[in-house]
Amino acid sequence: MVKAVVGEEARLTSAEDRLSRSAIPAEVGLVIGKLSSVLDRGFVFDLIATPSNDAGEPACSVLETRDDKRKPSKSKSQSSELSSLSIDCDWVAEHARQVSRMLLGGVKVVGIYVWASDSAFKNSTMILCQAIKAVSDAIRHLDPALDEALLIHICYSPRRYIHLLRL
Repeated sequence: MVKAVVGEEARLTSAEDRLSRSAIPAEVGLVIGKLSSVLDRGFVFDLIATPSNDAGEPACSVLETRDDKRKPSKSKSQSSELSSLSIDCDWVAEHARQVSRMLLGGVKVVGIYVWASDSAFKNSTMILCQAIKAVSDAIRHLDPALDEALLIHICYSPRRYIHLLRL
């Protein structure tokens, strides 16, 4: 079981800069790297954004849930707690399938990353589980022994990385 994840700083900084400059509220993409159960480490080489689907819709978006029971005097920060993510799991899985076919030399799709606010991430447990499962199922044919995958949350407020494992 992987206990620590090490990232290629130059590539991750580049991806983080691209995300922060884009001003998009949410993005999902693939984590490219290697998982080593012998070393109990995961190595992340790059983050690849999942492109828009054939209809031109983004693979990930933020849904704002409206609660009419709340008083209109509530602050904006409290209303943002009602946001959650919408992820096109089938499209992300198809992207993982295509990318995994192109990778060589033991480098693999090892999971997904999500760029979103902390509250949207916390309110989206079910869709995140569905997305990571869809990606795992899509790439399992290349590595039948696959028993874990990374889910990396890149939070933009406050700015931090959090990695979670699925067994």
